[in-house]
Amino acid sequence: MKYFGIDGCKTGWVVWSLEGDRPFMKLVHNLSNIESELEQGIAMIDIPIGFSDEKNPDRPCDKAARKFLSPKRGSSVFPVPCREAAYAEDYQQACLINLNTVGKKLSKQTWYILPKVREVDALLAKNTKIQLRESHPEVVFKALQGEHLAFSKKILDGQQERMEIIARYKPDWIPTLKAALESTKKSYAAADDLIDALALLLVAINSTQLTSLPGKHESIAADTSQEIIYWQPE
Repeated sequence: MKYFGIDGCKTGWVVWSLEGDRPFMKLVHNLSNIESELEQGIAMIDIPIGFSDEKNPDRPCDKAARKFLSPKRGSSVFPVPCREAAYAEDYQQACLINLNTVGKKLSKQTWYILPKVREVDALLAKNTKIQLRESHPEVVFKALQGEHLAFSKKILDGQQERMEIIARYKPDWIPTLKAALESTKKSYAAADDLIDALALLLVAINSTQLTSLPGKHESIAADTSQEIIYWQPE
């Protein structure tokens, strides 16, 4: 079984995988570049899987994640549009469709991540062998820390804080992470992208004891559509 932690970045995706006991990182432009690899394992990804609709204008997993992260980091959970809006030709059309369907427009921030949302949606529709599950690094780090984090992930103190959390569980991963941070150009991927993706790998390798928002399940084999998966150690 292979394990993956994936986060979006400027050039596409940061992908951490486990090879033996050591994590390995690479950047890919499209997830189709690693489709055959993903078929062989379990992957956690920081991107919405599933859309809002008339019945659920705000996905229950997003509402639960905002509550879990409030008051400090609830805003890091973006509202997910309806499917029709996600596939609109331009921002104005997407706003109109979403307003008519779920009663609200889209933020520009949401619009800019929609190409990645569509990419994941298309990949899962095409290939049912892939076990790709939605996670959220801020949810993961809070669960592992047991309390709210003190710093934003965009600053050095926040990145160090998150690396220290990973080190509690996998101290042997930290030298590899530091080497990746030093060798990766910021124009390709930001430091927090690498750290977030590695945290999701930590979730993936604990796939027999996961928790989800808004509910709970016991294994990755459960239906986890529209759930945000994380690991909360006993």
